[in-house]
Amino acid sequence: MSTIPMGYLREVDFSQRSAIRAALVWGLAAIFYFYEIMLLVSPSVMTDDLTLTFKTSAEELGNLSAFYYYAYALMQIPVGLLIDRYGPRILLTLAAAFCAVGCLIFAFAEVLWVASLGRFVMGIGGSFAVVGCLKLASQWFPVNRFALLTGIMVAVGMMGGVFGQEYLVKLVLMVGWRNTILYGAVLGGILSVIIWMVVSDQPFKTLIPSNSNMAPPKVSVLKGLMQVMKIPQVWIASLYAGLMFVPTTGFGQLWGVPYFVERFQVEKDVAGGMVSMIFYGWAIGGPLYGFISDWISRRKSPMGFAAISTLAVMCAILYAPVTISQMKILMFLLGAFSSGFILAFSIVREINTPILTGTAIGFINTLNNASGALAQPVVGKLLDKQWAGQVLTDGSPVYSVGMYNEALLFLPICLVVAFVILPFIKETFCRPTATHI
Repeated sequence: MSTIPMGYLREVDFSQRSAIRAALVWGLAAIFYFYEIMLLVSPSVMTDDLTLTFKTSAEELGNLSAFYYYAYALMQIPVGLLIDRYGPRILLTLAAAFCAVGCLIFAFAEVLWVASLGRFVMGIGGSFAVVGCLKLASQWFPVNRFALLTGIMVAVGMMGGVFGQEYLVKLVLMVGWRNTILYGAVLGGILSVIIWMVVSDQPFKTLIPSNSNMAPPKVSVLKGLMQVMKIPQVWIASLYAGLMFVPTTGFGQLWGVPYFVERFQVEKDVAGGMVSMIFYGWAIGGPLYGFISDWISRRKSPMGFAAISTLAVMCAILYAPVTISQMKILMFLLGAFSSGFILAFSIVREINTPILTGTAIGFINTLNNASGALAQPVVGKLLDKQWAGQVLTDGSPVYSVGMYNEALLFLPICLVVAFVILPFIKETFCRPTATHI
């Protein structure tokens, strides 16, 4: 077992790099995260259009949307390994290009499997966003800013969710779903070029000579992955994060809009505005959790508060008799409270060696986003089992509020499990704990 010299762990003096340059590089990666979240949630405001175009059931529609997650979850570990080896710049450039290609495939699809392929390609590109952004955060900023930067990244990304829910629906109504996705392809191409021109992997070349015995060791891809995977705390923290993410993936990113349309008898744009409040909540809660956690030097207590408060709000959303205005407040609170799971990313970062940051973040993001690949089709399957065959005049299926409430019970169950496993997570006190590989 080789040991990383302690000098290496503290050799970077971040005061020597330009703070403005650091913010620009990291901020551009965060904007890419905004873009990929916008693509991720976009089917939620196109449910009727996609159902009619491809003649899908609720389960098939859930699977179509979840193909993004299938690619995203499958790619996270390879993404972490690749970014640790080749750096974020080239890979984020290619990732944005993949998103653009996926949009083109999806926009021109005439059959369901081609549309699913488009979503899958989008997911491959989008899978680099979080890992790339957090890898740049670890390279351009000191470790005691990691939780805060993670929260800010989430805030920027969730604004992509707001745009995708509240404003993209208006664009769909104006130009149709295919043209809307084509605009997404153009945006991805532009981002790819800008990322290549602006992003740099390091703020400066390492301050330690390459022939110094304090230089970081070279770690094989397989050894790095095994090092991350053999730590039980990585698995437990990742499972917690995935379960806490289910309300956002299973409700906010797909089924929330049709549920509110049926429950409150409103138009899709109004329902989209209601659902978008979850992303406003994320935008506030993410940075706040990061700041408070760093301030009190604790991870677990904010995570425990996040789990129990999210469970209470999710139950209120599904079963409390509330008005539209009150529901908007509840959706905001759902996003604000649930965003506390981002602290699990800091725990995983702190219990792994610095040179494996990408691999570690990729691993937790695998389990985190596997929840989306699970939640969306599971809720769709539960709806289909209850469906009595009733359809609207345009042929789209009708699900009652009772059917939705029963299917969406899956969400609070996941939150209960997250709360139960929380005591098994060890507190890191916001300090790096790994010094060897």
